[in-house]
Amino acid sequence: MNMESKEEKMPVDTQALFDEKDYTGTYPYVADGVIGPYTPANRDHPAYSAPAPGVRYRPRHYAARNLRPYLGYYYACQNYMILASEPAVLKIDNISEEMFFPAIQDLYEEGKGWVITPNPQILTMNLLEGQPRLIDETLKIVEWNVRFDILPEVQVYRKDTNQVYPITDFDTRGLIRDGAIHGTLRTQFTNEWRPVQFISENSLS
Repeated sequence: MNMESKEEKMPVDTQALFDEKDYTGTYPYVADGVIGPYTPANRDHPAYSAPAPGVRYRPRHYAARNLRPYLGYYYACQNYMILASEPAVLKIDNISEEMFFPAIQDLYEEGKGWVITPNPQILTMNLLEGQPRLIDETLKIVEWNVRFDILPEVQVYRKDTNQVYPITDFDTRGLIRDGAIHGTLRTQFTNEWRPVQFISENSLS
């Protein structure tokens, strides 16, 4: 995300991170950056004018309620990269290192294939903890356990074979278990929230 430090210093209170709410559950998917009529992909062409996620955060105080929109935008960007693979429209600097399916990105870039899906929302992010965990108080590093459910109907089309394949065939990072991607989202607060990093459950074990 484009989260460079601002000159204006913001008050940081570690104790203010937590509140009384339970944020466990599905986080809403928002992608309303419309540039034209959305045309779903088929065997003849990739998706056209896929709606892109809009930025819905701004630098705010160190609190769980302000962290959630950052995670939500990261989630929407991951979905968009699978659906349309156009990183230039995203306000996230580290998306090339963070992509769940880099092999699908290669197909897009080489013009060799694309994703076919009945629903533009391919991923569904679930927060598995009611509140984030403070990992390092000094550096203000925060983690939140998550699960990304994958739409079962999504397929990947390859032009060279004229066949479609399950998305699991392109899981070169070994992230998928039981139809979902499990892991932790980590970020840091200085004067604002810093870029989000996904840590897979394989890395945590």
